[in-house]
Amino acid sequence: MKLQSKIACSIIPLVLSSIFLLGTWSIKKAGESIHKSTFLYMNTVIDAYMPDIEKNHQLLVKNGLDTIDSFVSDYKQDALKTAQNLKLPDSSHLFIMDGSGNLVFCSTKKHSDVMASAWGAAVKKIRSASADVPASEHTGRAEEAGIETVYVARQFSPWDWVIFFAMEDQVVRSAQKQIRNATIGIAGICSILSIAMMLIVFNKFFAKPVRIISSSASAIAKGRHVKQIDVNSHDELGDLARNMETMSQAIQQHLAEIKQSHDKLETRVKERTMELETALSKIKTLKGLLPICMHCKKIRDDKGYWKQMEAYIQKNSEAEFSHSICEECAHKYYPGIDLTSD
Repeated sequence: MKLQSKIACSIIPLVLSSIFLLGTWSIKKAGESIHKSTFLYMNTVIDAYMPDIEKNHQLLVKNGLDTIDSFVSDYKQDALKTAQNLKLPDSSHLFIMDGSGNLVFCSTKKHSDVMASAWGAAVKKIRSASADVPASEHTGRAEEAGIETVYVARQFSPWDWVIFFAMEDQVVRSAQKQIRNATIGIAGICSILSIAMMLIVFNKFFAKPVRIISSSASAIAKGRHVKQIDVNSHDELGDLARNMETMSQAIQQHLAEIKQSHDKLETRVKERTMELETALSKIKTLKGLLPICMHCKKIRDDKGYWKQMEAYIQKNSEAEFSHSICEECAHKYYPGIDLTSD
């Protein structure tokens, strides 16, 4: 496996893991934000309606009519008309229940028995809550006709009302799903772009310079002179390229010196060879069997003539003779004369 592939296999899982963790965290935070935004919107809607109820009740109290059922009923109906005129999303509805869990009003005109069975427990929970609990914390989930909903509620004690604003949880989940799908898509695109960008950057700033340096090293190993390596980055690879250029120059100088020494040696060998050949050409040697007379010591030449030994040797070699006399011959031929003393 090439170095680029090894590094890619090492980095890509880290990139994918990082993007996966970031995407998971983003989805989680987006889900929390959607829930907060949903409950903020629902609280805003119900908080916008509550002043109308309180205003009608204050008018009754101000005029001393809060104990007269007919007037209280008229003001309640006026508050319900205001609720009926509210513009609400199709997936939500506002409804009011009394302390006994009976339906007083519903913006979608649902059956009272269905509403009572679905929301009676929530009414009791809110009524039994401590007075110290802020009204904005009356939130929760409930199942209505097989549909899970989220709600916010306010208790209006003077009229023994509990006002709910409910929204299908599927709407919230749908928004979460859209965000999750969008996040996954964006994460996938970011992963592909990140990996592609990393491979491009790695190839340009690392793999390509390494290939160029490797090719140059191979050329230097084969004895070729590499004057310039096309790696101009100001990093370790650039320093390595400059050092290899210097090394190539030094190798070429050393090879030139070796060649020069070799040429000188060859010239010297040729000179010595010529001198030796000249010397050998001057040397004459005697080879083979020489016929020599057993008495006079004459030697017979190739033509059959008998010649004096010294004459034959002088003719067939470079040797020259100088005459002297040995001790034996001196005593024999010149008795009484000392010819051998210095």
